[in-house]
Amino acid sequence: MDDIRKLHKPSGKAHKHQHHEHSKEELYGELKEVPAVFSNIISLELNKEVSVNGLEKSLEAWIESLKNWVLENKYFIGHIKAFVEGEENFNVWIATTGKNTNIKTSKNHEDEKVKSITVNITAIVFGTDDKTLKFITLKKLEELLHVKIHC
Repeated sequence: MDDIRKLHKPSGKAHKHQHHEHSKEELYGELKEVPAVFSNIISLELNKEVSVNGLEKSLEAWIESLKNWVLENKYFIGHIKAFVEGEENFNVWIATTGKNTNIKTSKNHEDEKVKSITVNITAIVFGTDDKTLKFITLKKLEELLHVKIHC
């Protein structure tokens, strides 16, 4: 049987040492556990035009909903990221490794309206399987962008 190791999950409750922080919450995983991976490129036609700023907020809510799903199930995020391109030469990059969500948008496009986007997704999560990760990732994206995704 594989060894079981204790992983520390990032949370607001932590204590510091000189070298790093420790969380009081714990996760458990197998020593040689293989992560679930979902990676795809999806072209989407939104139901209505949205501002780049509004799209950015929806993408951030999507990443946060995935983080919450991971934490609720006591899984562990390796990396979740998306690169989104629009028809007006704008792009949004958003990523998390479980704690903070980083987001960058190309300059001078915040107020532009978009209807078509291409989403490049990569999600790596320990504790689940590829099929479940794909389903949850796409389901939450559909819910927040109000679209139907076929892939």
